[in-house]
Amino acid sequence: MVLRLYGVENLQSYIRKHIQLAEHFEQLVLSDSRFEVVTPRLFSLVCFRLLPPTSEYEGGRQLNYDLMDAANSSGKIFISHTVLAGKFVLRFAVGAPLTEEQHVDAAWKLLQDEATKLSGSA
Repeated sequence: MVLRLYGVENLQSYIRKHIQLAEHFEQLVLSDSRFEVVTPRLFSLVCFRLLPPTSEYEGGRQLNYDLMDAANSSGKIFISHTVLAGKFVLRFAVGAPLTEEQHVDAAWKLLQDEATKLSGSA
């Protein structure tokens, strides 16, 4: 059904665009030393986490849960989570048809702002 609706070329373009937007998000994460990309980006999925500022956060599980909760509670973005190698990590996936770079930038700004509130650092 999707292939019939979009056609091969449009579907390829759609997927490529989302991969490029995820690459952009990945670069934003890498540019902020408070965060780490946990696994290599896979298509339009970026797994990342906020690094705990001190050892009191026990690996950052609660810190990242709180970041996810704050971001999702904003009603502006939705991120999910998983546990990889014992680390609680956040999942940012580009998939909505109308997503543009400005939306990725706004999502990143929101995550940075919430991270600052949670960890008290800029």
